[in-house]
Amino acid sequence: MINDIISLLNTLKQLLHLHKFSKDVIHGSAQFSALLYLFAAVIYLIAPYTSDYLMSVRYYQSALEIAPVILAGGIVSALLCDLILGKYKPDETPSDKKKKK
Repeated sequence: MINDIISLLNTLKQLLHLHKFSKDVIHGSAQFSALLYLFAAVIYLIAPYTSDYLMSVRYYQSALEIAPVILAGGIVSALLCDLILGKYKPDETPSDKKKKK
């Protein structure tokens, strides 16, 4: 159990070395997932007071189902972007690298 926690912490430390764009993608997808969870909570609270209770419950369930998918998609796309952009420094564009040679 402790080895798993240490492994998880080491993995999280490695995320600090991602490209800036990849960090922004993860940050954006986490924000959107949090917003979906907040939307689901609000809909759950006001569902009994709406005119169509079942539709409100469907919105609640849909938001809860899609939030982790958005987060996972953001993480996957950020890691792909890091693979593509990782060969360049965060302040360097591909055209700058060609000029240095």
